[in-house]
Amino acid sequence: MTFWLALKRLARGFIFIALASSVLLLSDWNQRKTDAGRMPRVAVLQHASMELLDETVQGMLDALTDAGYHDGQNIVLTRFNAENDLPTDNAIAKEITDGKFDLVLTASTLSTQAVANANKAGKAIHVFGAVADPFSAGIGVRREAPMDHPPHLVGIGTFMPVAANFELARRMFPGLKTVGVAWNPAESNSRAFTVKAREVCEMLGIELLEATVENSSGVGEAANSLVSRGAQALWIGGDVTVLVAADAVVAAAKKARIPVFTLTPPTAKRGALFDLGADFTTIGRQTGELAVKILRGASPAGFAIEDRVPERLVVNRLALAGLKDPWRVPDDVIARADTLIDEAGTREKVTPKSPSTNIAPAKQWQLSAVTYNESPATEEAQKGFIEGLHEAGLMEGRDYVIKWRSAQGDMATLNGIMDAVRTERADLVIPFSTPTLQTAVKKIQSIPIVFALVGDAIIAGAGRTNEDHLPNVTGALIISPFEEMTALLREVRPNARRCGTVFTPAEVNSAYYFDVFKESGRKSGVEIVGVAATGSSDVSDAALALMSRNIDVVCQISDNLTAATFTPIVQAAQRARLPIFSFSSIQAKEGASIVLARDFRDGGRESALMAARVIRGEKPSSIPFKLTTRIRLIINRKEARMNGLVIPPSVLKRADELID
Repeated sequence: MTFWLALKRLARGFIFIALASSVLLLSDWNQRKTDAGRMPRVAVLQHASMELLDETVQGMLDALTDAGYHDGQNIVLTRFNAENDLPTDNAIAKEITDGKFDLVLTASTLSTQAVANANKAGKAIHVFGAVADPFSAGIGVRREAPMDHPPHLVGIGTFMPVAANFELARRMFPGLKTVGVAWNPAESNSRAFTVKAREVCEMLGIELLEATVENSSGVGEAANSLVSRGAQALWIGGDVTVLVAADAVVAAAKKARIPVFTLTPPTAKRGALFDLGADFTTIGRQTGELAVKILRGASPAGFAIEDRVPERLVVNRLALAGLKDPWRVPDDVIARADTLIDEAGTREKVTPKSPSTNIAPAKQWQLSAVTYNESPATEEAQKGFIEGLHEAGLMEGRDYVIKWRSAQGDMATLNGIMDAVRTERADLVIPFSTPTLQTAVKKIQSIPIVFALVGDAIIAGAGRTNEDHLPNVTGALIISPFEEMTALLREVRPNARRCGTVFTPAEVNSAYYFDVFKESGRKSGVEIVGVAATGSSDVSDAALALMSRNIDVVCQISDNLTAATFTPIVQAAQRARLPIFSFSSIQAKEGASIVLARDFRDGGRESALMAARVIRGEKPSSIPFKLTTRIRLIINRKEARMNGLVIPPSVLKRADELID
């Protein structure tokens, strides 16, 4: 009897445990369901109230809205502003990374640094934008490994075009010799821009006068001190402390009858002569679209930290009035400006809004990519093109299929390929190289064309200007940086007077490049000597003939023939003990000592982003041809030593890549 009683008590115990467990499981399930179903909480932090950051944040919010996220309906969105106070920035950063928020968006380097430091435990996903140089900001990312970053942190860097700023200022006033800049050493972004400005000014023969500030209240005094030291213009870099007080800089310059130019649109609306920098609404939108992908399940660890600079130029012709020096704005700069301010008012260039990258195309697009030959430059551009389609949110097999064809350097084959493309009625044609684009525009008028790896589309017959072009054509340009190269040549080899190159008259891009290079050399006091090659079998003889022309260096222009037959040029130069300068990044590992090149991979990427706009519904006629802005300086120190080329430390310091 005792045994059965014990058994009944044991059974009741099991039943009680089972019921209790069920209650706990149901309770836990209900809690987990609430967590999984609750609206994501997103914080947005900007460092100060200034138009640049306001535009960035608005772009972020627009991207969230376009993707279907609405505050209070399916997302909880909270905005924070440190109002230019670093302790406030740090306090907010601690508050929004303690677990209350799922994702944090930051605009500005200072806010990004504050959140990155407070969020080392990774309680929130952190997506940043409007950061000049994330790799020097101390947030745990490395330039040489853009995929190697904290798994909870990702974003977009925007290193604005410092060299282009000073080059444009010099164009507007060729006598420009001294420029003043006020900057805050406590801002890593400002430090990065100022260091770059020193390098650029040294190369251009401009003296950069500097005055440091600790806070915005000291900016006016710093600007006046620069004027008293003889500055012919004042420059504002990417410095939040100074930008907040930009009116004080403009006032000091106006009193001295000198202009202000900047990296940061839209400062020209406050009195600067021009702003040449980035479109921060676009930067904000791209940052927001990255956040959308993460909210929808993508891992931050799966994205590289990239540098993106969608260019924006604002010109204020009213600022020319009363200047003591003869500054002028060239007509091509006025035509290029996104915003022009003059006596007629403020006019914005109408640029159709790009559809969100979160919108899927209405159909699967048939893409036909055609190359003239298979060179390393073509391969780099093709890789960049695929990366750009992926970046734009397009998936191969779902949104598009792509067919690759190569003419193997034969014009008859190229014509046959274009005939086949037209017959097949592809949805989009992508010509890689100038000869390919030339053939495409002659044979295809009703199919959209987005070109890549083209130096000048005008000489290829694609239009009259970068804005006024054939209605079915657009693309990204990669014309070589000839003026920058001749300046670099004089810096590295001051005594060089004759520079040689092999060119291909049968290639319109090659003949054009040769003419442009000769003109750039003439302005710099360097004679450009060329020897023509008509085919691959001629390149070796042409190279040998070139070495006998009493040249000091070889500087090889980019074309399809010499890209595929670079080795005999290298061999001839080595026998003559002459260093090779080049405009092709690939050739840094093939025998060139110094390369200054548009980034072919980045050019392919830019073309793909334009192709994505067409795929999503924009007309090519509304998309201007765009110059790929990124220029890479690559130095092969081994080749330089072999040819007796001594490279100044200032050049080595600013190299993007050193090869030993």
